[in-house]
Amino acid sequence: MKTSIPRRLGLLAALVTVLTTAFGALLTTPALAHTRLVGSTPGKNATAASVTEVKLVFSDRIGFAKVLVKDKAGKEYQAGDARRGGAEVTQKLTGPLPSGDYTVSYAVVGADGHRIEGSDLTFTAVGAQPTGGAPTAAPNAASPGTPPVGASVRSSPKAEAKESSNGAARWVMIGVGALLGIGIGVLIVSRAKRKHPSSGE
Repeated sequence: MKTSIPRRLGLLAALVTVLTTAFGALLTTPALAHTRLVGSTPGKNATAASVTEVKLVFSDRIGFAKVLVKDKAGKEYQAGDARRGGAEVTQKLTGPLPSGDYTVSYAVVGADGHRIEGSDLTFTAVGAQPTGGAPTAAPNAASPGTPPVGASVRSSPKAEAKESSNGAARWVMIGVGALLGIGIGVLIVSRAKRKHPSSGE
C-alpha cells in the first residue's frame, strides 16, 4: 500500500501539467490574433522616386482603412479613399510627390475587430520638383460616412459576428484539448491500476 501513494501523486502531477498547458493556450491565443502592419511601399525610412501611391500590408484582412500622406508643412497628398484588398491597403496620391520628406498616418480595423493606428511611417520622395501648381491639400473633413483618423470606429455587424464566431471556435478547440488531456490522465490511471492492483500491494 505504501508504494501506491507516490504512484498516484505522479499521475495527478501529470494530469495537472496537461490542464495547465491547456489553460496556457487559452490565455495566449487571443493575443496572437491582433492585426499589425508588416510592410509598406515605399518602405519605412526609404527613398523612392515617382511616388504615386502608398501601399500598406497588414498581417490580416482589413475591414476599414483611412490613410493620410503629409509633407513637413502638413499638406496632404492623398487622392480619394484608401482601397482595401485582403490584407493590403492602397492609397492613391494626387500625382508624383515633389521631392521631400513625407509621413504616412493610418487608422485601420482588422478582421478581429481591433482598431490599429500609426503615424511613424516616413519616407523621402525624389524626382518631381515643387511648382506653383503643387497639389491642393485635401480637405480636413472626411468624406460622408468615413470616420476621421482620430475618431472611434465600430466594426460592422458582419465583422462583429465573425469575431464572435472566431472566439467561439477558439473556446471549443481549447475545451476539446482540455477534455483530451483529462481523458489521457484517466487512461494512465486506469492502466496503472491494472498493472499494479492495490490488493497485491
